Amino acid sequence: MKIIELDQSQPTLSELVNMARQELVILRGATGEFFALSQVDEFDTEVELLKNNPEFLAFLDQLSQEEGTISLEDLKKELNLVE
Repeated sequence: MKIIELDQSQPTLSELVNMARQELVILRGATGEFFALSQVDEFDTEVELLKNNPEFLAFLDQLSQEEGTISLEDLKKELNLVE
C-alpha cells in the first residue's frame, strides 16, 4: 500500500494508475480526506454493478422466498417419471 499526501505531491493521473497497477494507492487530500485507487478485475466490477441493480436485487429477493428443496419423489412426479 502506498499513501500519497496530495498537499506534498501531485502525481499525474497516469502516474497514479501505474502505481495502482502494482499496489493499493491511498490519496490523502489537504483537508484530511482519504481516497483509494486500486486495480479491479471484471468480476469485481460486475459484483459492484449487480449489488447496485434494483432489478437484480428484487430477483434475488424473489428467489429467497421460494421453497428451496423438493423431494426426489415430487421431482419425478413433476417430470412425469413416476412409473
